[in-house]
Amino acid sequence: MPIRIAIFIAAFAACAGANAQLAPVSVSVARAPVLQVAGAEQPVRLASLKVDVEVAGGAAETRVQMVFFNPNSRTLEGKLQFPLAPGQIVSGFALDVDGRMRTAVPVDKDRAQQVFEDISRRRVDPGLLQTTTGNNYELRIYPLLPGKTRTVELTIVEAASGLLRIPLGYADRVTAFDLALRLPSATAAPELASASTLGLRFERAPGGGYIARTSGADVVLPGAPLVLRLPPNAVGTTWVATEERAGQTWFTIEMPIDGRTAPRPLPRRVQLVWDASGSAASRQLDREIALLDAYFAAVRETSVNLVRVADTVALPERFDVHGGDWRALRAALEATTYDGASNLGAVRHDGVSSEALWFSDGLATYGEPWKLAFPVPVFAISSAASSDPAALQKIADASGGTSIDLGALTRQGAADALLRRGTRLVDVSAFGAKEIVAQSPGAAPGRIVVAGILTAPGADVTLRLRDSTGATTTRVVSVRAGSHPSRLAALQWARLSLASMEGESRTNKVRIRELGRRFALATRETSLIVLEQVDDYVRNEIEPPPELRAEYDRLAATATRRRGDSDAARLAQLVRRFETRVAWWGREFPKDDGVPPLQVSKSEATRTIGALAGQAESSRRERGDLSGEAKDERDTLRSMRQAPNAPAPSTFAAAGNAKALDAAKKSGAGNDPASTTISIALTPAANASGAIKRLQSARPEEWQRIYFDERRANEMNVGFFLDAAEFFIAKGRPAFGLRALSNLAEMDLQNRQVLRLLAYRLQQAGQTRLAVPIFERVLELAPNEPQSHRDLGLALADAEQPQAAVDHLYAVATGAWDARFPDIDLIALTEMNAVVD
Repeated sequence: MPIRIAIFIAAFAACAGANAQLAPVSVSVARAPVLQVAGAEQPVRLASLKVDVEVAGGAAETRVQMVFFNPNSRTLEGKLQFPLAPGQIVSGFALDVDGRMRTAVPVDKDRAQQVFEDISRRRVDPGLLQTTTGNNYELRIYPLLPGKTRTVELTIVEAASGLLRIPLGYADRVTAFDLALRLPSATAAPELASASTLGLRFERAPGGGYIARTSGADVVLPGAPLVLRLPPNAVGTTWVATEERAGQTWFTIEMPIDGRTAPRPLPRRVQLVWDASGSAASRQLDREIALLDAYFAAVRETSVNLVRVADTVALPERFDVHGGDWRALRAALEATTYDGASNLGAVRHDGVSSEALWFSDGLATYGEPWKLAFPVPVFAISSAASSDPAALQKIADASGGTSIDLGALTRQGAADALLRRGTRLVDVSAFGAKEIVAQSPGAAPGRIVVAGILTAPGADVTLRLRDSTGATTTRVVSVRAGSHPSRLAALQWARLSLASMEGESRTNKVRIRELGRRFALATRETSLIVLEQVDDYVRNEIEPPPELRAEYDRLAATATRRRGDSDAARLAQLVRRFETRVAWWGREFPKDDGVPPLQVSKSEATRTIGALAGQAESSRRERGDLSGEAKDERDTLRSMRQAPNAPAPSTFAAAGNAKALDAAKKSGAGNDPASTTISIALTPAANASGAIKRLQSARPEEWQRIYFDERRANEMNVGFFLDAAEFFIAKGRPAFGLRALSNLAEMDLQNRQVLRLLAYRLQQAGQTRLAVPIFERVLELAPNEPQSHRDLGLALADAEQPQAAVDHLYAVATGAWDARFPDIDLIALTEMNAVVD
């Protein structure tokens, strides 16, 4: 399980213009995930570690059980942040509740985030495992009680072929340790290839296959992974596994292929895309330079168009390489200054190059969504521990190129992946099977992995291959239900299906969500959550684990009717509150200055009340509940309705200038901007930081050098980048100021407060087009907060997209929000009317 870890915990406290600090606790690369706890006086200790690895059906399943002890005198929250290697998926998570392990259940990601935060505020025991960005995962555990232990169990599935790396560096030392390696279907013993084998020795297992085990007390764990060299299939042998699950039969096929490679044709013109964002400085640049050394030594004669990309794309620079001499280009790359966010979607083909080399982590943090398509083959090269391998693999596969992970390959292996070509799967089809999916061509050299679902007792799967010479061959594999049973065959199919969809996650949201629910996987659209009480599952409409099902069904029967009553009552109450507010604004007050009262558009207020009233009544009618209090509410609502067939506000053809919303932002009402002088403005902080004082006292030609000098000590300082951006924009250098500001997009991929601050400042700088995607990201992170919808709605109104703005503001006006957000529905309703008016 070759996990390369980059772990940090950030503490954030910021307001507009404040010098807030985001400080990393520690960073550890090439280690297993280690729990980090913010604010702990003493480290939370890993007391016990149990690792169980099973290899079967071409897949490896690793279960890791960790027992943590909190020696502190107060309750804490723990976080485990880690990236997974390409091809790995989290297929299970469990947390101890009342002394017993409780299995997590899949929940839509936005819903899981809301539930976790709501329950955490009640100081009870939720656990949440979710993806963040790219291949990054986060596990949140609360509470870690003083003087007590918590037990966490993770399950990770990956492909198993060749070398299998099992990280054990979860801590320097553990009180109790247990490790088991099981290969139930192996016909030959695997080989332990690592320096530290912990005294393991493989023996034949009673039920067949091989097993190795070790355990001990007060064990010092090796920092390097345990490396297992798996026994290969017999030459020319194709391995098939099947699994019966939920009335269907899944199968996987592992086929060895000709491992010979041949040099591929190399281009006369190449486009070199170089990620120059702030986070790119953490890449292993020495490995990237070494790969380019090998590339140009093979190419000899070529012309290179260098394109650097950060928050914007720089103008291309041309370099000619003669006799493999690329020193001028190398000097330019080594002189690159890394700053700003990653706007990968802004890169375009130069129109002349026949292939492109992309050096990037694939994490697009800024600008419009990255469309993973390119008109020439893309060789996507990454050396970062934290990356988006699905996006890099997608753009490479779609263009006919290759994705190369320099962290997982030797120097020669990386050069071969870039300069040579071998046998690849061209096409796969089946008779008697459906939903066939294949592993990416570059993910497993020397073999092909295919999975699918049988629609008949047997199927013939046809694979068309192209070898290194370009010759095409066809092979047919027969699959029969019940042959070579394996409990990991279905998960193999799920793993490959997920990998094929995650590269285009924005267009595959529904399919990814269905896959996560079906197999209880942590995906971009689903999280895994553990709740303490059955009431919590019922209240939040979350299907519980099997042991709680009976009690859940009993409690859920009465909860549904109560929830419907609450929805209708809430909408009716909103109508009454809004009518009261409209009446107050329309009331005449004595004025000495002759300024008329602020006005809300009467026609739009009437239409909005009518629509909301109709919705509340429809909710009652659908349940057939029109007795007692319900009838009284119905009569009240009917008396308010002025337009019996008024459409919902989200369907209005909003017309006019969306800029009219500016007035609502300033006054809180839908009045004419000319009728009031009320305004809100952010002013610079009176006590500028030392870095900004240096800039203020320097000559203009020194500003950028001073900024980069101060940047080294302020990489995680929110206030520094805010102040620097304000300084450069005020000095007439808006492009440089916006680049400095964009660094906030890369600080903490999950910190919605920082992202909101970034978007607000972009709007203040007149860059609403750039702010909208940031607000969309915030909405993905925190859909349970009405401000997320409201910010996006107001930004869309500024961007002259009134209908989209109304949709989001209507969601705020009609949503059931936490009591922490009083009157947010009325505020949004007023702003919505200002957009429509």
